[in-house]
Amino acid sequence: MFQVNTEVISGLAVMAGLVLLAGCHKKPEKAPPPVVTAPAPVAVPKPAPPPPARKPGLWQTTLSEEGSPDKPQVLKICIDALTDQHLGILGTDLSGDTCGSKTFSPQGEGAWGILAECTLGPVVTEYSGSVTGDFDSHYEMKVRSQTTGGSQMNRVTNYVVSSKRLGGCTGNMRPGDVINEGVRMNLFGMAGGKPEAKAEASEAVD
Repeated sequence: MFQVNTEVISGLAVMAGLVLLAGCHKKPEKAPPPVVTAPAPVAVPKPAPPPPARKPGLWQTTLSEEGSPDKPQVLKICIDALTDQHLGILGTDLSGDTCGSKTFSPQGEGAWGILAECTLGPVVTEYSGSVTGDFDSHYEMKVRSQTTGGSQMNRVTNYVVSSKRLGGCTGNMRPGDVINEGVRMNLFGMAGGKPEAKAEASEAVD
């Protein structure tokens, strides 16, 4: 009869066990590092351009308050590039420097929306509205003004502003000169912001 060699079988079993043990202690293969994708750059929107500057010259501005029994205020202002930079939202004074926040949003050709916040001491005035025109010969504004922080100045006012250029500044008018009801004043002289304009704060005009 065929005899089984137990020694051979035993040897084969030992070798198989060693192979299995070697397989159990084999280090696992490292997974490849994850692919890191750089985030796409975020496009920062450019700020909307403000309305164009007023053309230098003599401008007549009519300012009225909706619902007010008072007649509209009519001012003639001699404007140059420097004066235009400092004019306030309504275009009748030099309060523009108090506006820390001012945004113009294009609303079509020759039209802008306005949002502004202007601070003078504890008094804060917020403006919202719209303006249309070319700032070369005319423009129109409708503005809501809300003032807070003043004991007797807290109010909401709706303004309508109509402004047109009459031509060059006449006679001896200087930039910043304003004529209101026959009286001429200089905005820079009153504010003390321009030494050469401090001569007279106001004078009668024929």
